[in-house]
Amino acid sequence: MSAGRKAADAVGWDDLKDEFDLSADETREVERRAALLLSEVRAHRLAEVRKRQQMTQAAVAKVLGVTQGRVSAIEKGEINRSEVETLAAYVAALGGQLKLVADFGDETLVLG
Repeated sequence: MSAGRKAADAVGWDDLKDEFDLSADETREVERRAALLLSEVRAHRLAEVRKRQQMTQAAVAKVLGVTQGRVSAIEKGEINRSEVETLAAYVAALGGQLKLVADFGDETLVLG
């Protein structure tokens, strides 16, 4: 951390990237891990919504036709992103940005 910066100061990723002089591979790895962490946080928010609606993982699993373990994995961010990533790449190739949003009426969660 530079001498003029305080620990509580908000710092953008571009500033940190420049300050730490990361290689291209290191930058990609940090960005990959940040995306995974964000995905886990978003998935955890789904679990919070489920709990507020007083539903168990087993109840959601029954509705989805999957196991309770699969619901648990989804809530931990352990999902196959390949289809969504392919669709996002397709939309990006057309100059757009894919937005994945869950709308619960009184609450909206941005999932990706």
